Order: sequence, then structure tokens, then C-alpha cells
Amino acid sequence: MRIHVTLYSDLKSFAPDGSGRFALNLPTGATLQDALILIALPEKRAITTLINGKRAFPESLLKAGDTLVLFPEICGG
Repeated sequence: MRIHVTLYSDLKSFAPDGSGRFALNLPTGATLQDALILIALPEKRAITTLINGKRAFPESLLKAGDTLVLFPEICGG
């Protein structure tokens, strides 16, 4: 199945062409964790993940055509 991925800020460096937007092919039944492994983000990196605009977790299932958005968590005040 094919999903759409958008990476923001410094996470763009993990995109194949550095643009931050790309398609990712995954097997049917793949989870967010499976996608993160293919994108090769460091495991301890603090990120916020959305699937189709809703907060997602490592065990969240992906479906063909989903849009996955990743951005770094921000601290400050």
C-alpha cells in the first residue's frame, strides 16, 4: 500500500530528496512504527505524529492513501 508522508522542520533531512514530502510503500497491515523504521528516524527522537490529521501512536494502523505528518516536539515558553 502507498501512503503520503510530510516531514517538517529538521525532519525534512530524512526525506529521500530532502523536500519533506514523499510517498512510502508499506505492506498491508503496517503500523506507524513500521513506517518510522523505513523513514529511519532515530528511535529516541521526540516527534509528534498525525495520521490524516489525528494524533497517532506507534501501534496505529495505516491504510492505503493515508497522510502521515511528522514534526519535532517543541519546548519553550
